[in-house]
Amino acid sequence: MEAKDQNRISDSIRLILDKRPCIRASVEFIGEKNLDDLKRRDNFQEEISCLFDRFSEAYGRLSEEAKAGCGLCGVAADVSFKVDMEKGEVVLDKLYKYCIMDFHLFTELLQILQSNFADYILVVPSLQGFELAREIQRFLGTPWIECIYLKSDRHERLLSGKLLPNAAFPEILKDTQKHYEAKGETQKERYLREKHLLDLGLEISMYFWGSEGEEEVLWMYVEIPLSGN
Repeated sequence: MEAKDQNRISDSIRLILDKRPCIRASVEFIGEKNLDDLKRRDNFQEEISCLFDRFSEAYGRLSEEAKAGCGLCGVAADVSFKVDMEKGEVVLDKLYKYCIMDFHLFTELLQILQSNFADYILVVPSLQGFELAREIQRFLGTPWIECIYLKSDRHERLLSGKLLPNAAFPEILKDTQKHYEAKGETQKERYLREKHLLDLGLEISMYFWGSEGEEEVLWMYVEIPLSGN
């Protein structure tokens, strides 16, 4: 594909996103090889445009108080991902919602991705939040953990997924729930505070109980087929 065509594609996508100031989004396509790739890209672009339109409409129905809880300049959602058509991967760098909205952004995005790239792998290089991890587990199944970065009271460590048990991902979800449900007034207060952030659509930290005791999950690199496992 010629450079001028690549520039035209980027400009087209940028114009679509710029119409919706409540969404800060970055969508990149690389590795288009044939007409089938171009057809997939164009169809996805049309569907994602409709999704962002519906999100904008939902945002427009929010009260002024709810809108005030959004990010800088009224940004209600932050979405960033790359579709690598040569590798057959969708790399999700960021998916974040800043306020209470009856709009399940990951569910809606996943449906579009599956309708166009069902044979691709979903890659999340820096999965941090409990809510997104829980939705990945719910809709796709248990992802493979390539590596995980953990923090304890003593130190931080990067651990290969090969050193983790097969059920590590669902265990992390369970350990996280146990962490926030722990008894004791301090833990209860923390749970209520973190739950409030989750209700706002913000992410809360995950926790893992392993050989080092309880450790906070700072991030983990995960992969899973978009068709589910």
